[in-house]
Amino acid sequence: MRLRLFAPVLVGFGIAAACGGNNDTSKVSGGSAASGNGTGNGSGVGGNGLILGSGGSAASGNGTGEGGDGTFDPDAACATSSANGEPIPVDLYFMVDITGSMDCPVPDVAGKAACEVQPNPPFSKTTRWTVESAALSAFVSDPTNAGLGMGINFFPSTNQNTICDAATYVKPAAEIAALPGAAAALNMVIGAQTPGGNTPTEPSLNGALQHAAAWAKMNPTHRVAVVYSTDGYPEGCDATNTIAAAAADAAAAFKATPSIPTYVLGVGPNLANLNSIAMSGGTTKAFLIDTSQDAATQLSAALASIRTTAVVGCTYTIPPPPAGQALDPNKVNVTYTNPKGVVTNVLQDPAGTSCTDPSAMGWEYSPDGTQINLCGSLCTSIKADPGGNLKVLFGCATVVGGVK
Repeated sequence: MRLRLFAPVLVGFGIAAACGGNNDTSKVSGGSAASGNGTGNGSGVGGNGLILGSGGSAASGNGTGEGGDGTFDPDAACATSSANGEPIPVDLYFMVDITGSMDCPVPDVAGKAACEVQPNPPFSKTTRWTVESAALSAFVSDPTNAGLGMGINFFPSTNQNTICDAATYVKPAAEIAALPGAAAALNMVIGAQTPGGNTPTEPSLNGALQHAAAWAKMNPTHRVAVVYSTDGYPEGCDATNTIAAAAADAAAAFKATPSIPTYVLGVGPNLANLNSIAMSGGTTKAFLIDTSQDAATQLSAALASIRTTAVVGCTYTIPPPPAGQALDPNKVNVTYTNPKGVVTNVLQDPAGTSCTDPSAMGWEYSPDGTQINLCGSLCTSIKADPGGNLKVLFGCATVVGGVK
């Protein structure tokens, strides 16, 4: 969907901004040609009175602004500029576990301890890998993902000499490219995998983050994220192969410029500590699949949720301010007009809220401050509403609180 950002059009009345505290009084000039007295009715944004006056050219009117009601008037004169914009492309780089334990049966065998190492052959007809590979292929083929960039690599390396080397995991098995064009290459490498080996958690995530960061620098208009899928704890390599080390890698990548979030998909039992990697990577918590239940349905739902929370189609580059002006991040507001003409004031989510939080339903800045992300139900609604218009206004004090 293409959403258009429009500058405010002021027709049929004079408009002026009144700044200061509540109950400000300001002079308002009228229109053109005829004389008359301007009249004003004001609403306020965080204590700034807004005066709307109508009338002739020779006379001026007095208006009173009553501020502080926590709403935003999209026609506010303080909205000094806006610019056209487009949703930015989103690329997901998958790093996927094909260790030996991916041959464990799904569901786990009743009455036995949860499978955590590769079982002896013959393997069950339905394994963690058969379920996950099918879910990945379905994700690749889903028309909903058209336009989404996707690349993939797998761990552990088949070369035992480099299994613990992060550089081994930097080069993808299938490079990031837009779906559906990339589907054939992705499905080919997914279908070619055979589980085996231990779990180099830290090196594989480190390599994935390196590739994602390099890709983001080569594609500065894209938002890039890593999807890390695993069914087990770190195993093998040296003492640096730990959940804590992997979480530190994720935190560093998320705080870097460009920022790379890490989404975590856990397939199997006893994986709650994967939440620390997701939290450090800016995505709050891992998607954990209970393999004693309907793992296929859970996997499909998790991948769909990752797609949504990666803000596909809901991220906008902040346009540069007018010549000679500097962007004030505290003076940005967003409105959305649906196809029926109903205007919604989209309020900024409170500080500390992430688009991945269930409560998020407004907008937030990207970690580097160069983009606006639309969150939660708002993002879902806008993507399903191809006739809607999004407008970003600059100059008025930002209103915080969600959708109003």
